[in-house]
Amino acid sequence: MASNIYKILLIGLRKLKMINTTKINKADLIGILSSAICLVHCIATPLLIDFGVGFMTNPFFKYLFLIISFVAIFKATKQITHTKIALLLWVSFWGFLFSTLFQEEYHWLHYSGYFFALLIIIGHILNIKHCKECSKQNSNHKNRTN
Repeated sequence: MASNIYKILLIGLRKLKMINTTKINKADLIGILSSAICLVHCIATPLLIDFGVGFMTNPFFKYLFLIISFVAIFKATKQITHTKIALLLWVSFWGFLFSTLFQEEYHWLHYSGYFFALLIIIGHILNIKHCKECSKQNSNHKNRTN
């Protein structure tokens, strides 16, 4: 099932012309998928509550998204060479964490959570593009030395 989701997401990103490579860090794809699902969850929850689907307000979902985001960013930035992208991902994560944990006390943090989730998605997409450029440069360098 997970490999099917991976393939569908990969095909979708290719169709949107965000990436043109087959070698993609799975952590970036998981980060994009998790943040996108989180956004949909946060936006749709008020509607679902109106229709009587109250289980969506369970804090389990909030912590699940935070854990998945942390692991995806940790894995994606483990071997990253572009420090600005790593900084973007980590600052976005900490902003997302802060927004998510304190949105009950400060309602405006709800909106900043959307912003930081979008930044996480953008950061992962930039990392995918950067990895693609790095692999092109490495292959060009190998071709010149051979």
